[in-house]
Amino acid sequence: MAACIVGPGTVTTVSVAGATYGFQVMWILVIACFTAYYFQRPVVKFTIQTKMAAMDGIRSYMGKGWSIPLYIALLLGAIAFQAGNFTGAALALNFFLPSIPILAWVSFLAVGALIISWIGIYKLLENINRVFIGLMVLAFVLTVFVSGPSIADVFTTGFSFQIPESNYWLVLALIATTLPPNTALGLSAFIKRKYEKDTVTPTWKKMKLSHFDLRVNLFITAAISISILICAGSVIFGTGAVIEGAADMAYQLTPLLGQYAGVLFALGLWAAGFSSGLFNISVQPALFGQAFGTSEKVNALPNRIMMLLAAIAPILIVYLFGQTPIQLIMAAQAINGLLLPAIVGSIWILCNKRKFLGEYANTLSQNIIYTVVMVIVCFLAIRVFLDIFGII
Repeated sequence: MAACIVGPGTVTTVSVAGATYGFQVMWILVIACFTAYYFQRPVVKFTIQTKMAAMDGIRSYMGKGWSIPLYIALLLGAIAFQAGNFTGAALALNFFLPSIPILAWVSFLAVGALIISWIGIYKLLENINRVFIGLMVLAFVLTVFVSGPSIADVFTTGFSFQIPESNYWLVLALIATTLPPNTALGLSAFIKRKYEKDTVTPTWKKMKLSHFDLRVNLFITAAISISILICAGSVIFGTGAVIEGAADMAYQLTPLLGQYAGVLFALGLWAAGFSSGLFNISVQPALFGQAFGTSEKVNALPNRIMMLLAAIAPILIVYLFGQTPIQLIMAAQAINGLLLPAIVGSIWILCNKRKFLGEYANTLSQNIIYTVVMVIVCFLAIRVFLDIFGII
């Protein structure tokens, strides 16, 4: 999940925020990770208790008339952002070998991710993502040490709990980057796959282990995001340098901190882009099968087609437009703006089905927390549409 959340979009958003406002928005990142945790947490108990993924539950209890459009919207959003994932990773590799065209890098990365997903071994996917997450933590945290921030400034400024320039939309943007719509459904699908043949481990232990995994995921997400923010805030903030994308950070760091820092940041960006792209391909068989009520096996023909679509479409987008066109980004944002409240609402309904969940159904306090999550994602949806129509 951390590999999915921390992509080029997150690296870009946090880099720009740090370069613009320094450490002032650190507390917002912490809140964003807590929101992401409570967004994903309910599907853990639902999946382990019912042995169904959340998308299975949506199809079973709300019908294919809801699960299929939900999947199609997720796929369209994923394809649009896939172009950004692989382009971000390609820009990072271009930092090392600028003579190779971006399209060639995008093609190489997309095909590599497709091959790994095509093999379809869960443990392989899990371990590869562990390597990428480890690389991101190493790269971004080491870059922070190289940048030499003032620890006192980090904590006093970072937790001032002030919104710089009253920019409330920035708060929502930083929260949005930790809430990709497919994370909760993807988490549920992978938990189902992880434990489907495990008849030995008791339910309470699976629950405990899965909640621990989720906490670790969001702690890692917070560590990476805060490291990027500190790096941008300590090195770029106040210099007048303009950061428009994640790749700009690597190039800006090189003259200021030396080639070593630029290399580290570029490695982290490559890992972020490739791992997010890998997630979006590898999750397709499970989500497609669960939404349509068909096989979830990787080698099933419809699932192979969906994986090919998630891998090849981004290459075509970059080939045709040279980058992800702004219209496509806006369309993807609109889809995500609608999807988040729809998914949160669906999960909320599933987790209150006491007949199936028994003692694991939502308590009053959990429903209150999820109400807060629902309010946040509704504000995110409003922000997206105001942005699209040029009101903000």
